[in-house]
Amino acid sequence: MIRKQKNILIIDDESVFREAQCSALTACGHTCISVESAGDGIQRLKSEHYDLVLLDIMMDPLDGWDTLDLIKTLPQGQEIPVFMSSAKSVFADEILRFGEQISGFIKKPFVDDDLCEYINKFFEWYDIVLADAAGAGSKGVPSDVCAEWILLSRQVRALIGLKEIVNPRCIPNGTESEEMVFARKLKDIQELIDEKMNKLSSINRDYPLLSIRG
Repeated sequence: MIRKQKNILIIDDESVFREAQCSALTACGHTCISVESAGDGIQRLKSEHYDLVLLDIMMDPLDGWDTLDLIKTLPQGQEIPVFMSSAKSVFADEILRFGEQISGFIKKPFVDDDLCEYINKFFEWYDIVLADAAGAGSKGVPSDVCAEWILLSRQVRALIGLKEIVNPRCIPNGTESEEMVFARKLKDIQELIDEKMNKLSSINRDYPLLSIRG
């Protein structure tokens, strides 16, 4: 059961997946707008409010990662959670480059109930985070601190989830095997998670009203 209807933008150049995602999410209580190109999606985001963007990675001529970069340059771009979707698994290099900018990853093809559950669980968690930040702000915690805490909370949650599903394939180099490269990149991802967690802990020490949400 969802707490509140969410407005979701789907950007995917394959009509079958646009329709499937929109149908599944509408059936579980959300409203959806779907577009087939990055340009259409950016124009929507410039003029309309969305609680979440579902963004396909494998698109032409502008792929999902490039589209993500454009979304994050928008005035409200850092505030909008973005879930990437793809039939391919996410690679370590993609996590290291883009993991801080996304809030989740959906593997295609998907079961309708699983898609709804994944998104609803995110919002069950995220709505509490937003409410906690709003409450702290009303009691004097600076707005920029609240905004940073929200972003860091999303980043930590996403990076931990991405690390659990990362594709183990890596390109070996002259001195390291594929397994060694993968182990090193996993370490790099964990160091990124630890860095974000340390920042969250620092904010929590300075502003106890903001508690870390798992």
